Amino acid sequence: MSQSQRVRAQVPLLFRCSAYVALAFFTVFTVFPLAWLCYTSFKPEQDIVANMIAWPSTWTFDNFSQAWQIGAFPHLFVNSILYSVVTTVVVIILSVAAGFAFAKIPSRFTRFWFSFVLVGLLITISSSVVPIFVAETYLGITNTRIGIIIPYIAFNISFAIYLAWSFVRSIDNEIIDAARIDGAGYIQIYWSVVLPMARPIVTTIGIFTFQACWVEYVLVYMMSSDDTIRTVQVGLSMLHGQLSYNFGLLFAAVMIATLPMMVLYAFFRRQLQAGFSMGSVKG
Repeated sequence: MSQSQRVRAQVPLLFRCSAYVALAFFTVFTVFPLAWLCYTSFKPEQDIVANMIAWPSTWTFDNFSQAWQIGAFPHLFVNSILYSVVTTVVVIILSVAAGFAFAKIPSRFTRFWFSFVLVGLLITISSSVVPIFVAETYLGITNTRIGIIIPYIAFNISFAIYLAWSFVRSIDNEIIDAARIDGAGYIQIYWSVVLPMARPIVTTIGIFTFQACWVEYVLVYMMSSDDTIRTVQVGLSMLHGQLSYNFGLLFAAVMIATLPMMVLYAFFRRQLQAGFSMGSVKG
């Protein structure tokens, strides 16, 4: 009998059945809204009004073309990609470096600074909008792209450092010591040893950071008045105000805004799971 079979035999049948029922309910509850969103976005408006839940009698791409033009999505997509990519790259580089320092470089101040960084997990964007606005007004960077990217980095770095620290501490100290014996400094060890080995957690941090930037709405809405620097989420909100009763275009616009994250997760879901599992090897 294999180990998985022995573990399964030790779990009461009633508990296993209850778990399967709960998982099935959660799966249906999660998948159905996405499926409904997807096929409804291809329905003509008259079909949606007649029966919003029914399968489309005819499929059309007109909703997507009209939503793309009316919502001015081309430049909004460029802005969202720019903010998300720049923030993700900076967060990955800084968080893995900080995780390496906290996990492998001995210092009497490590515990204090690590605790200080983790306090950032308790700070939300909504509670910080006013101080950020005042600070950026004083610095003269409101209504600019840099004024959006800097807070994005600040709000995503704490969680990324925690993930990186959890992973890097699982790397054997002998590897770091061998590099030190060969004459490598900490910066060289970071670039040549730690960063290549941290590829799974880098992918995990990248997905989480990119997703957090892509769906963020409050900060970019409050810090920008110029439509040319706003993002897809703000454009989607403004489109909702214009097309309150045109469900076909609204569903298509939501699909346009959601599709990049679906594709990202579909391609990197294995790396995402590997990053979490490898980061929990050592307690």
